[in-house]
Amino acid sequence: MAKIDFDRLMAAILHGDGIGRIAVAVSGGADSMALCLLADQWAKSNDIALQAVIVDHGLRPGSADEAATVGGWLAARNIDHQILVWQEEKPEAGVQAAARKARYRLMTDWCIDNQIKYLLVAHHLEDQVETFLMRLHRGSGVDGLASMALNYVFQNVQILRPLLTQSKKQLKEFLKESNQDWIEDPSNQDPAYARTQIRALVGRLEDHGLSAERLGGIVRQFSSLKQFLQLPVNAFVESQCHLAPEGYATFDLAVLKQLPDAIISRVIIRLVGLVGGGEYPPRQKKLLRAVNVLKQGNVSGFTLGGCNFLVSDKTSGSHEIMICREAREKSRVQVSAGDAIVWRNVFDLQFESFNANPDMANDGGTNEKVYLRPLGKSGWAKIIKDRPDLKDISVPFQVRLTLPALFDQRGVFEAPLLGYRREAAIYDTPPPPVTFKLAHFKALTERDAGE
Repeated sequence: MAKIDFDRLMAAILHGDGIGRIAVAVSGGADSMALCLLADQWAKSNDIALQAVIVDHGLRPGSADEAATVGGWLAARNIDHQILVWQEEKPEAGVQAAARKARYRLMTDWCIDNQIKYLLVAHHLEDQVETFLMRLHRGSGVDGLASMALNYVFQNVQILRPLLTQSKKQLKEFLKESNQDWIEDPSNQDPAYARTQIRALVGRLEDHGLSAERLGGIVRQFSSLKQFLQLPVNAFVESQCHLAPEGYATFDLAVLKQLPDAIISRVIIRLVGLVGGGEYPPRQKKLLRAVNVLKQGNVSGFTLGGCNFLVSDKTSGSHEIMICREAREKSRVQVSAGDAIVWRNVFDLQFESFNANPDMANDGGTNEKVYLRPLGKSGWAKIIKDRPDLKDISVPFQVRLTLPALFDQRGVFEAPLLGYRREAAIYDTPPPPVTFKLAHFKALTERDAGE
C-alpha cells in the first residue's frame, strides 16, 4: 500500500488534547477522498469523532448528483457526512474565486454551529508548487513565496493542511489500493484558468529535472524564513503594543522606527489584520507607502486595510500611534437568541439570552427584529443623550463609532463595550432582554489567506 504516515503528518500540525470532533472537506476528487479515508483511519485509532462536509456548489449540471454520489461512498464506509448547498446567485466573473470563498464560508459556518474547531482540507504537494509559481509570477516577496501554511484561522476555525508534502500520485495510489473511486473535475483541465496553465508548466519543468519535490523543498525554505522573520514581529506586538479589548491597538512610533523595514512591514500587516479583521494583507504598494510615512514620523493620519492610523494625542507631541477600524461600514446583520457571531473577524459575540417578548409585536404581528451593526455617529449621539456621562469614557472617539451595537426599530438599545443599555422607563415597552458575552479581541491570530 502507498506509504502515507498520516499520524506523523497530523502530529506536525495538531498539538494538545481535547480535540473533540474534527471535520474534513470532501469534494469527491482524488485528493479529498484520500484525505477523508486517511483521516477516518486516524480518527478511529485516536477515538476522535470525524465529520465529512460536502459542498454542492451548483456551478455545473449534475453537481447535486455528484454530491449525493460522494455521500453514498462515505455512507458505505460508515463515515458521517453533511451536504451543504451554495444557494446564492453566482457571479458572472471570477466565479472560481467566489466559489472558493463561498465553500470555505459554508464549511466554517457549519463547523462553528456544530462546535468543531478543526477542518481538514486536501491541498497537496502539486497544489503547493502551483501556488508558489503563481506567486512567483506576481512578484511576491518572502511571505507569498512561503505559499500555503500547514494551518491557519478562518472565521475562528483552524484550517489544517496535512497533505502539503504528499504528491497527487501517492494519493491516487492510496485510493486504488483502498478500492475507492473518485470524481474528476473537468474545470481542472480548462486552459482558461490561470492555475490550469501553471499546472501544465509544472509538467514541463518536471521534464527538465525541476521536480515538484524539489520545488516543494524550496517552498519549505521560504516558509522557514517567513517563520524566522516573524519572531521579532511577535516580540514587538507582545511587548510594545497595547491591544485594547475594544479592538484597537497603540504602539510607540519611536520604537517601531528602530526596526528594519522588512520587520516594520510585517508588524503593520499583523496589526492591520488584528484590528481590521481582513482576510488578505494590504497591497504591497500601499504597504510600502505606509512604511515610508511611519519612518518619516510626520503622521497626520492615513488609512490602510480598512484601518485608520492616527496620532493618539496630537496636543502632547506624543509618538504613540493608534490603529482603529474605519467607521464607514454601514452593513447590519439580524440576530436572534443563541446566535454566535464572529463579527468583523475581530469580535466573538454570543447572544446568550434573547427572549421573545409578545408585548413588542410590530405592525406585522411578529416580534421586533434586532440588528447588530457598528454604533456610528447617530448611535453615539443617541446614547450620550441618554447617558451624558459616557462622554468621559477612556475609549477614543474614533473607536467608539466602530464598536458593535444592537439596534431595534427605535434605534440603539445596547452598546456593551461602552457599558450602555437603554433604560426601559424611557419607552412605552422595554427593550428585549439581551446578554452579550464580552467581546474577545484576537490578539495574536496569524492569518493565511491560502489559495
